[in-house]
Amino acid sequence: MKSQYILLKTVAVVASLSLFGIPEMSVHGKDAKKATAKANNKKGAAPTAASLVSDMKASVVYIAKNAKDINPKSKQAVPFYSSLKTINEGLDQLGEGVAKRSPDLLKGLNAAGQGITELSATWGMIRGAHPKSSVGRGVISLSAAYDMFVNHFGPSVASFKKGGGKKGKLTAAELALIEKSGVQLESLLGNLEKVGAKAKPKSYQQRMVLDLVALSEQLVDIDGDGRLAYSKYQYQWNRLQYALNAYSNIIQAIYPDYYTTWQVLGTDINSMTSLFYSEAWSYYESWDFTSVSIENYESYYEETSIVESITESEETQFEESVESYEETSATEEDSEDEAEFEEEVEIDEESDESLFEEVEDSDCDEDGDGVEDEEDADDDNDGVCDEQDGDDDGDGLEDEEEDEEEEEEEDEAEEEEEEEEDDGIADCCEGGCCC
Repeated sequence: MKSQYILLKTVAVVASLSLFGIPEMSVHGKDAKKATAKANNKKGAAPTAASLVSDMKASVVYIAKNAKDINPKSKQAVPFYSSLKTINEGLDQLGEGVAKRSPDLLKGLNAAGQGITELSATWGMIRGAHPKSSVGRGVISLSAAYDMFVNHFGPSVASFKKGGGKKGKLTAAELALIEKSGVQLESLLGNLEKVGAKAKPKSYQQRMVLDLVALSEQLVDIDGDGRLAYSKYQYQWNRLQYALNAYSNIIQAIYPDYYTTWQVLGTDINSMTSLFYSEAWSYYESWDFTSVSIENYESYYEETSIVESITESEETQFEESVESYEETSATEEDSEDEAEFEEEVEIDEESDESLFEEVEDSDCDEDGDGVEDEEDADDDNDGVCDEQDGDDDGDGLEDEEEDEEEEEEEDEAEEEEEEEEDDGIADCCEGGCCC
C-alpha cells in the first residue's frame, strides 16, 4: 500500500501540469462504463429540478420509516441518523435554491451529497445486522434522484454550459484553481499515508483510507485541456471531498481512538471543501434551469418506485422525527451493529468501487441488503418470497412485463453501442440538447 501512496503523490504533484497538457480527454477507473441500451423512458413524467428534490425528500422519509430496527438511541447508529438529518436539512436548502434560483442550491447540494455518502457508507457497514430491512431500497432511490439532479443541474453541468461547451476555453482563474488543487492533493495523499499506517488491517478503517486514495487516483487520471475536462474534474473533486467529510464523521462516531490519528486530515478537509465552491454559483447566473425538463431519464422511475408508497402524513411524521434527532441522546450499546464493525473486512486494492458506492450501485442487489439477487429469496425485501411475488424487485413493473422490456433493451444495445461515462454531466447535456 505504501508504494501506491508514493505513486499517487508523484501524480498529484504534476496534476496541474498534465491535466491540461493532453488534447484528447479521457476518464479512467470506475467511471468508464461499457455500452448501454438507448434511452427508453418508463413510467413517469419528465423529471425537473423541483420534482427530483421532492423524490429525494420522499426517499429520506422511506428510509426513516423502514429503519425501525435501527435504534436511534444506539451509539453505533449515530452516523446513520445524523446523516439522515444532514440530508434532510440539505434538501430543504436545495429546494429553496431551486425555487428562488439562489446560491442555497449549492449549499443544499453539498450538504445532501456529503450526507448521502455518509448514509450509504454507514448502511454498507451495518446492513448485515439488519437483513430484513428495506432501508437499502431507500438509499438506492435517494442516490438515483440525487445523481439525476447532479448530472443535469449540478455545478459541473453549469460550468460546462456557461463556459461555452466543449469548445469553451478556461479562464485564468480556473487554471489557477486546478494548479492549487494539485498542491492540495499532494497534501491530502501525504496525510493519508500517515493515517493509513495506523489503520487496523482488514478493517473499515483501512477500507476508507484506500477508498480515498482510489478517489484521488480517479481525479488525477482525468486528461484534457478544455472545458469538458475541467467540468469532470469539478465533479470528481466533489465526490472526493464528500467522501473525505463523510468518512471523517463515521470515524469520529465509531472509532474515537483512531480519530485522534485521523484528525491530521482536518486542514485538508477544510481546504478541499472550499476550493471550488466560491466561484461555482457564477456559472448559474444566466441559466434558467428551473424551466428545464429531463428528456432521457431511462429507468429512473423504476429505481425510485418506492417514493410512490409515501403518504403526505408519513412525510410530515418522519421528517419531524429526523429533524428532532440528537446525537447526544445516543448512549446505548448495540451489540449486533458493533459486531458488524469489528468483523474482518475484505480488502480489494484493485477495486475502484468505494464503500458508499457498493450500496448506491446495487445492480445485482435490488433491495440493497448485501445479498446478491441470485442468492436472495426476497429480492425487494417486501416479505413475499420471489417465487410468489409478481414484482421481484419492487419497481412497480410486473416481472413478465419487465422481462419483455429487458429483451427489447438488449436488442437496442446490439444495434447501437455507445460509451457512457459517469462524469457528472449527462450525455444529453454534453450535446447541449436538453439542458
